[in-house]
Amino acid sequence: MGTSEADFNATILEIASKKIISIYVSVKNRTNTMGGQDWPKAIRAMETMAQGDKNRTGPYLCVFGIAMDKGSRNIRNEGKTGRPYSFNTEVWLSDYFWPFFLNCSYEEVIKTVLQVLIEKGGTSSLDINIPEELITSFGKECANFGLLDEKGNFNDPEKLVDLFCGKLSKSQK
Repeated sequence: MGTSEADFNATILEIASKKIISIYVSVKNRTNTMGGQDWPKAIRAMETMAQGDKNRTGPYLCVFGIAMDKGSRNIRNEGKTGRPYSFNTEVWLSDYFWPFFLNCSYEEVIKTVLQVLIEKGGTSSLDINIPEELITSFGKECANFGLLDEKGNFNDPEKLVDLFCGKLSKSQK
């Protein structure tokens, strides 16, 4: 923890080779958190940090963990040549990132957070003026997905999580 370029580090024992692999992880909410021109610079910075880590004794992997976007894993490539910026740096989307580190899916993590919020019964202290048009539009979309009861209230918070996690479509109301 507390590295300059990564949010956290992990080490794992690769069983076949009996080598310890150091994993340097930078967590981002979504893939668009960084613009296309920022990826090469961020990848180089993580690589430089990993290569210079005096505590590392074996091979390493740099990971940009994407907490919310669905998908597995990939390597970022240069647009013109198609060559990877680095063979030691991967982007792990939520369907790979969460199970690797927590043995839970993104949906399970979000639903656990939801349960804590429900148990705490907290209310927001935010004082924000939201335009009526936005509220109306959002309400219509929520109704289209079957998220509202006859009074216009959310009737199933887990169904709302399913919608935001991409597991619910209009046909699954």
